[in-house]
Amino acid sequence: MATAFLLSIAFANIISQETYGEYRYILSIMTILAITSLEGINVAIIQGVSKKSEGVFLNGLKTKLKYSFLGSICSVFIAIYFWFQGNIEFTISLLIIAFFLPLFKGGETYQYFLDGKKLFNKRVAYTTIIQILSTISIIITLLITKNLIILILIYFLSYSLLRMFFLFWTIKKNKPNKINDKKMIAYGKHLSLMGIINLITQQIDNVFLFYFVGPIQLAIYSFAAFPIQHIRGPLKIIQELAIPKLSVRSENDIKKTLPKKLLKMTILIVFGIIIYIILAPYFFKIFYPQYIESIPYSRLLAFTLLAFPMSMMVLSLQAKMKTKKLYKINILIPIIKIVLFAILIPLYGILGVIIAILISQIFYFFIAYFFFKKM
Repeated sequence: MATAFLLSIAFANIISQETYGEYRYILSIMTILAITSLEGINVAIIQGVSKKSEGVFLNGLKTKLKYSFLGSICSVFIAIYFWFQGNIEFTISLLIIAFFLPLFKGGETYQYFLDGKKLFNKRVAYTTIIQILSTISIIITLLITKNLIILILIYFLSYSLLRMFFLFWTIKKNKPNKINDKKMIAYGKHLSLMGIINLITQQIDNVFLFYFVGPIQLAIYSFAAFPIQHIRGPLKIIQELAIPKLSVRSENDIKKTLPKKLLKMTILIVFGIIIYIILAPYFFKIFYPQYIESIPYSRLLAFTLLAFPMSMMVLSLQAKMKTKKLYKINILIPIIKIVLFAILIPLYGILGVIIAILISQIFYFFIAYFFFKKM
C-alpha cells in the first residue's frame, strides 16, 4: 500500500494528466485481455492447496500460462488496429503486453499457493519485495523520461521478471506434492467463465471515459479512485485470508457467524467513510495538488466501500463451490453495471460512472444476500 501510494504521488506530480490518462487506458486494456489467464484458477489453487491437493498449484499454473497466450494473440490484433489508426505509441504498448502477459499473470500464481498453505509471512515478504523494487524502477523511469512506451515496458518488465523469480523460488523451497484434485481446476474454469463480465466491468469504465471524454478526464477519475483503492487494499487481504478458512467450515456455521461479523465490519466502514470525506480535501492538496477537481468524485466513491460485506457473502459461496448461484450473481450484476455505464457515461462523464457503480451496488446487496441465505 505504501509503495502504491508513493507511485501515485509520483504520477500525480511528474507527468501530465493526458499522459497518465493514456497510461491508465493501456493498463485497462491489458486487464481486460488478462481475462484469458483464468483468474478463477487462483481461487481453485487456494482451495486445493488448503485441502492438501498441492498438485492443483502446478496444474493451475500450466493452465493459466496456456490460456494467457490467447490474450497475447488478442493484444497483437489490437496493436494492428492502432497501427492502422496511426497511433504508434499504443501499437508498441500493445505489443509489449502481448509479449509479457503470460509471464505477468502466470508469475503471480505463487501467491495463491502460499495462501493455501497459510504461509502468509512468506506471501507478504515476497509480494512486498516485488512491489518495492517495481515501484523504484517505475519512479526512476518517470524521473528520466515521460515516454509512454518506456513506462509501459518498465512496468511489465519489472513485475514479470520478479514474479517469475519468486514463482520458481516458491516451487524450489516448498516442493508441492503431486496430489491433484482435477475437480478444482474444472471449478476454477467455471469461476473464470462466470467472472468474465465482472472483470470487463471493472475496466470498461476507464475505456468508456477515455473514448467519450478523453484521457484527462480518465486521469481525474483515476486519482479520485486512488485513495479508495488504497483503503480497499486491507479489505482485499481479508478476503484472501478468508478463503482457506471458509473452505473448511460448514455451511450452517458460515450462515450463523458471518453476518454478525459483517455487521460489525460495516459499522467500521461507515466510520471510515465519514473520516475520509472530512479529510479528503487536505489529502489531495498535500499529495495530489494537480487533481483538486477529483475531490468531490473521490468522496462519492468512498461509499462503494459498503459493498465489501456483500462480497464476503459471495466469497462464502465460492468457498462452498455454489456454481449455479455464482453464475447468476456474476452475470446479472455486471450486465446491470455495463448498461448503466453505457447510458450514464456519455451523459455525465465521471459522475455518470459513479452513479452507475452506486446503483449497481444496491442491486448487488439484495442479490448477494438472497443467494447467501439460500446457500
